[in-house]
Amino acid sequence: MSELFAAGPAGAFATWVAALVTIGVWSYLLGQRRIFRLAQQLLAGLATGYLVVISVRDVLVPRLVQPLAAAPLQHPELWVGLALVVPLVLAAWAPRRIVAVPVAVLVGGTAGFALGGAVAGTLMPQLGASLVSPTSPGGVAGGALGLVVTALVLLSFLHGTRRGRIMGGVTALGRWMMVAGLGGFLGFLLVSRLTLLVDRVGFLLGDWLGILR
Repeated sequence: MSELFAAGPAGAFATWVAALVTIGVWSYLLGQRRIFRLAQQLLAGLATGYLVVISVRDVLVPRLVQPLAAAPLQHPELWVGLALVVPLVLAAWAPRRIVAVPVAVLVGGTAGFALGGAVAGTLMPQLGASLVSPTSPGGVAGGALGLVVTALVLLSFLHGTRRGRIMGGVTALGRWMMVAGLGGFLGFLLVSRLTLLVDRVGFLLGDWLGILR
């Protein structure tokens, strides 16, 4: 008997659902797009519902509702945020000039947050890791190489400026290094997806059918 029926009714139901959804996704390889689209819609619906629950439970209630309910006069910034949300909700009926203000704040804040996160979370740690202490020749060489590659890739983003022959070669080298990095990243994604494929095959043959034990 398959291991499917040894885990109780809840485990059996969950295993059957997971197996059928996996097969439904793979049916796209045979041209069955309706089942694949149904699986896509199921995934999108579950992900959206999960994000809504997380947003309400971890953001709106503790950071908006509870502070305003406890001390409504001590949080004027929350009232300003609510005032900016109202034009967004009434965007279909409100004049464009009124809606443009909260939209500009939203887009600008999101862009600033993303840029700050990229600089503070990616660029600065990478530069800091490049400036290693001279404990060994290998560490110094690796840090210097990382610093040079980072600088060349950053220089490759210089657009709309006059370049000489040397700067043109430097930016071209930076672009090739960026392409090499993207290629390595895509290769890593491919290997990780193949690992997931093997895991799903093992799930179907082991947990569902009980062939592999």
